[in-house]
Amino acid sequence: MVSIILACYNCEDLVSKAIDSVVGQSYDDWELLIVDDGSTDGSLEILRRYGANDPRIKVYTQQNQGVSKARNQALSHASGEFLCFLDADDWLPENSLQARINKFQESPAISFVDGQVDVYDETGKTIQRTWTPAFRGDPYHQLLRLSSRCFFGPNWMIRLKPGQTCRFNENIKHGEDLLFYAELSREGGSYDYANETVYCYRNRSGSAMKDVDGLAEGYRTLRKIFTASHAFRTTDRLIFEYKIRRIMFLTYIRSGNIAKALRYLIR
Repeated sequence: MVSIILACYNCEDLVSKAIDSVVGQSYDDWELLIVDDGSTDGSLEILRRYGANDPRIKVYTQQNQGVSKARNQALSHASGEFLCFLDADDWLPENSLQARINKFQESPAISFVDGQVDVYDETGKTIQRTWTPAFRGDPYHQLLRLSSRCFFGPNWMIRLKPGQTCRFNENIKHGEDLLFYAELSREGGSYDYANETVYCYRNRSGSAMKDVDGLAEGYRTLRKIFTASHAFRTTDRLIFEYKIRRIMFLTYIRSGNIAKALRYLIR
């Protein structure tokens, strides 16, 4: 069984498409664990209707405490051998689960399976670009180096070891997906990917990634956490530093904040 984790906050206009994409999967051995993170719109009513109509859909609630807290609550209830995530404003292609399960069946050494991600505009109607993985093997040092060869966002499927528990760091507001996968891959396991689209990402103007200062703080927190690890080698650190300077410089430029872009570049 695949446990699918979905955190929802004020997505009444979009969350039905996300849930419908799970219900319509060609692979039907799944459970969908949804946590409403204190929504103030009509999201919770929509979620409860789905939960009342399908026993595989379980709905939990909490006061607004952020996506990591919400995901951790869902993780505490997960009972599948496999685990994956879906954001409330995104959706899965019909063969998303089956394609990744098929890849897992090729080898017991595979712990993480990814696939292509189609990036849509805010309307969800036009594909802006497609991200394609380009790495196979141990992903740990790739993640430490912020490599886009094996990381886009919350679209990995994970094979859980017997008795294994996993949690998100609730103290980090940006980069939580990267840190979560890095901590899991540090325990060992191989990364592979299906040669088809497994996730559809909606590029929304109000998404968390548009909080530029928050993104910068997230990278600083990641640096501290990775530096505390003896596995963060000199090469990893140098590449990480180069990447975050480049990313934040360009992000501040795009946001129109030239002064912060220059300060970040020379810091």
